[in-house]
Order: sequence, then structure tokens, then C-alpha cells
Amino acid sequence: MPLRDPKLDDRSFQEIVNETKKLIPKYTPEWTDHNLSDPGVTLIELFAWMTELMLFRLNRVPDKTYIRFMDLLGIELKEAVPARTMLTFRLSAPQTGPVRIARGTEVATIRTNEQEAIGFTTDEGLVITPPTLEQFLFSADDVTYVDYMDRLGIRDEYFDAFQEPPLPGDALHLGFGEDLSSHMLELRLTCLVEGIGVDPDNPPLSWEAWCGEVRGWVAASVVLDETGGLNESGRVHLDLPPGLQQRTIARRTAYWVRLRVVQPGSRQPMYSQSPRINTIDVASIGGSVAATHSDLVQFELLGSVSGAPGETFELQHTPILARLPDEYLEIETEDGWTKWSEVSTFAASEESDLHYRLDGVTGELSFGPVIRDMHGDERAYGAQPPRGASLRMRRYRQGGGLVGNVGAGTLSVIKSAIPFVSSVTNRLPATGGLDAESLDAAKLRVPEALASQERAVTARDYEYLAKEASRRVARARCIAVRGSAATSSVPPGTVELLIVPTLPADTPRTLDFLQPPPDLLEEVRSYLDERRLLGTQLAVDGPAYVGVTVEASIVVRAGLNRENVRLDAEQRITRYLDPLLGGTEGRGWPFGRHLYLSEVQSVLQAVPGVEYAQDVTIYQVDLQTNQARAAGQRITLADDVLLLSIDHRVSATSGT
Repeated sequence: MPLRDPKLDDRSFQEIVNETKKLIPKYTPEWTDHNLSDPGVTLIELFAWMTELMLFRLNRVPDKTYIRFMDLLGIELKEAVPARTMLTFRLSAPQTGPVRIARGTEVATIRTNEQEAIGFTTDEGLVITPPTLEQFLFSADDVTYVDYMDRLGIRDEYFDAFQEPPLPGDALHLGFGEDLSSHMLELRLTCLVEGIGVDPDNPPLSWEAWCGEVRGWVAASVVLDETGGLNESGRVHLDLPPGLQQRTIARRTAYWVRLRVVQPGSRQPMYSQSPRINTIDVASIGGSVAATHSDLVQFELLGSVSGAPGETFELQHTPILARLPDEYLEIETEDGWTKWSEVSTFAASEESDLHYRLDGVTGELSFGPVIRDMHGDERAYGAQPPRGASLRMRRYRQGGGLVGNVGAGTLSVIKSAIPFVSSVTNRLPATGGLDAESLDAAKLRVPEALASQERAVTARDYEYLAKEASRRVARARCIAVRGSAATSSVPPGTVELLIVPTLPADTPRTLDFLQPPPDLLEEVRSYLDERRLLGTQLAVDGPAYVGVTVEASIVVRAGLNRENVRLDAEQRITRYLDPLLGGTEGRGWPFGRHLYLSEVQSVLQAVPGVEYAQDVTIYQVDLQTNQARAAGQRITLADDVLLLSIDHRVSATSGT
């Protein structure tokens, strides 16, 4: 297949004509005759024809010239993006004092004959603190509280955990004197088998932690529950969320964790009697901390300076991740090692500025050039290091790429022993890793870069620049604010930008993974704040999702494996509705596009081996209550909503 010519501008003759006609009302509103017989339209078509000829020749520039043109626009290859995950460190036993896990602790996968170990480093430090249970309250309405603290531990005396019978909203509040953010707690409970009526494997209970007025009560993950919903003595392991904050409840200030009775689901039984408790013993058995796919390199020597302006050096390990505040270049002087600052461009650098540039893709480090102006005067863009001075990178992280998207439970090797820590694991898969951008991918950005010119005005500008802000943005959608100031929660003059994060194809499509993390939202917001129009307010968030379940029966052609065809049908429906890979073009389900029953039938009918599909039903699922209802002929979506597949069910029979 012959190589296609690159296109700097892909507009056709008719597109240029249409674009020009759209400008007529703005510049000459008195011109109202836009028919082909009008002389002005004839001139438009003439100049469009001449412009198309110019674009034809422009689009045939050689590849090297195209790359130089990209340099002129300031387009560079984007650096690799590292995968991220949460590492859970487990203690060998509960400790009486704090256990510290330092920032930069290195953890890796197990090395095999086929693959080298993949390393991760912790993004911040973690102190695992022994908890002190200071308060134990009960409330049925979050207004009136009863102190249960004195009832704990009385020999052979058990008390009702909730009211009789328990109702949704009943809650036990545990108050601690220490900040237990990101801790894993072990609660040892002594209970009686009194809380009858519930499913021990699925009790209507929720463990939650108080994380401030903005976040409110945040769910804590239950790693282990041996009590069957407080129905027998045993252990409960809780993974608390980050960001716990103090709160005053009934004039008692503490860090609060609560156990709340929730409204049971459609097939979830409720308590008929309250469970009974005697004791609760609490200990810290571990903690979780964010980690990034990277290997740490410290104090790498780069050589000595020759004294020539614009000198370049190369780091040994690439690709290099985005630098943190403590990752920088040092140059040796008579007074010791001096810190220099990294900049993205030397355009604003003065002769005395200690600036350098670092390309994370190639590892090339360069100093500012000296340029002669039109009058013959020379200007230095940035200071020049002293001749013969030694250079070193104090610290940087090498890593990133798709290889870092490792599965759950694969990070289990601690590279350096930590006292009292017995093991480490990642309970969730690592996601978000991307390889460094290829040259072909960068070429595709040129037309958008020409159109936006690094300023956000149109909806298309916002969507393009959101992807430029971070490679972790897979999709962006700029929507118009609807409603008046009196009826809308968004103030006038606000641009709403919805982003969907990049996920590997094998990552589960759940709300937890599809919601953009706070640091990504802030990264996009900061980038666009520098490029938006003055007076424009910007709101960056993730889209809303509507769950959809498809039920259908298919008839499989005789002689084919019925189960394989059935699984293929379920997978095709899931992919068709995927927010990142779905839709008719495979670029993700379009924002606000309705789902019709007829197209689901078409997808099933197109599965190889299917004779016909019957009894096809689509259900709309409320993701808050997990309640489903038949949607009839279509599911209607608003402009800021995407579809999310929930447990499709396809049955198959063999044809004759």
C-alpha cells in the first residue's frame, strides 16, 4: 500500500466556499443574495479555487519540511505517561508506635524469564499510627446520639447495636483521636447471633469515614468481614479513604468512622432483629499510598561544561517522567552545588537566569542559546554555566508507558526492607500508562494546532486544548450552559468541559475508573485558565453516566459452538456501548446520543454465527440505587451523559 501524502490543511474547495459564506453576515450583513448567480459568490468560488491549488502544493512538502514546520509551531513529542495505582502495605503485627513508609519507596513485580521486573515508587510518605478509640455513639437520625462507650467490655453483657428492629439510617459512630487517613484497620468484635434475617455474605451495612464538609461521609472498603453482618464474633478489615477530617458530634471532637444500616436492594434481606455487641478492639494493620510506575535515579553525573552557548547533554535513562519540585539540575561551583531551574522555553530567559530545558522523550538537556539580532548585537537567552563546571541531575524518575499497566495483585516485591512491614500489594490494577508519542501521532495534531492557536474560544478549541493539557484525557466535550441564571446551577458565562480519562482496553468500565481523578481535573483546569477569554468561567468535571443492561435471546446457526457465539454477542454489545471504544466509529459512545432498541438488534444480528435475535429488551439502570426499568424503544440521554454497560444477559439456542 503506497504511503499517503501528509496534509497540513485538508480543506476542500466546497469547504472553503462554505466557510467563507458563513462570514458574510458578520462582515457585510447587507449582502443577502448568496446564490450562484451573484457576482460576489463567483469571486468567492474563484478565490476558493486558487486557495485549493495552494493547499494542494502545500500538502506535498517533504516529510523533513513538515517536521521543521512542526518545530516552528512549537509542537514537540509528548512524554510518556506513567501508570498509577494504590499500594497497600501490611504490617507483620499491630505496633504500639508509628510505622513510617518513606516517599520514594520502591516496589516491583516479580521478575520472570520472559519479563523484567516492573518498578513503582510511592508518591508520598505514609505514617501508620496505632488508633485510640475515644468515642462510641449510636444515632438513628444524625441529630440525637446515645453514648455506648461505657457498655463496651462488660463481661457477658451484650447490647443492641441498632434500634429494635433496625431501620435504614441507624449508625454506630467510632471516634478516634488520631488521623487514620489511608489506614487499614482491624476491628475485632465480640457479637451474638441475634441479627437474624440478613444474608451474612451481603448485609445491608456500609462502613464510612468523615472526610470534611465538601466530601462528607466517604465509603470505606471492606477487605475482610468474618462477622457476617455483626452476627458472630470475628474480624473486620477496613481500608479507610484518604483525607479524614475532624468533626464535632454531640460536643465530642474526633476523627469519625461509622457503620450505617442502608436501604436494602431489591433482593437483599433486611434485619428483623438487631445484632448484639460486647466488645470492639481496634488496631492498625497497614496503610495505602499512591504509587507511580517509575525507577528512581539520583545524582547522575552528566559531564563537564565546554563553555559553548546552547550546549547539550544527554541523560542515561529515558523516557523521563514529568519533574517534581525536588527533581532538578545542579552545577558545581566554588560554593558547592547550585540549583538550576527547568523551563519549557528560553523565550523569556534573561542573561542571568539559571535556566535549562529537558526533553523527557529523548533525555536531551540543553542550555540557552546566544542569538544575534538584526543590528548585530548578541543576546544570551539564559545564563551559561562556567567552563569546566561539573553537572549532575539531583534526582529524576525514569519510566512510564503501557508496560506499567500491570494487573491487580502483581506488585508484591519490596526492594528495600521496611521494619515491621511484612508485605505489599496493589488490590486494583495500575492504569493510565501511555508510551511516548510517536512522530505520526504528533503530525495529526498540526491541523488542530493551527486552528486553535493556543487560545480557547470555540468549543472545538476547548476540546482540543483539554487533550493537549494531559495525555490522560481520552475524550473531551464542551457543552453549552442551558437555562437562565435563575434556573441553572451554573452561572452565566461559564464553559462546561467534560473529560473522560484514558483507560487501557482491559480495564473494567466502572464509575470508579471512568471518573477523572482530582489531580487530572486540576491539571486541565490550570492549563485552560491560561488560554481562556477573560471573563469566562470554566467548570471541568467528568460526565454523568446512565447504566444500560441488554437482555436478548439469539438463535445460533447449527454446528457452531453456542457458548462462544453467546459470549461474542455480549462482548460486542459491551464494546458498542463503551464510552471510550464504542459507537459506530469506534471512538466512544457520543455524548448525548440516544440508544435505540433497533440498533442493539442490529449489533446482535451482525454477530457471526447468529441467525436472528429475538426478545431484545434494553433496561435503563439507576447507578445510585442499582434499580433497572425497561426503556422501551430508546434510552434518552442529555448532552452531558454517556452510557455505561451493566451486566448484559444474552441467552442462546441452537438453530435447526
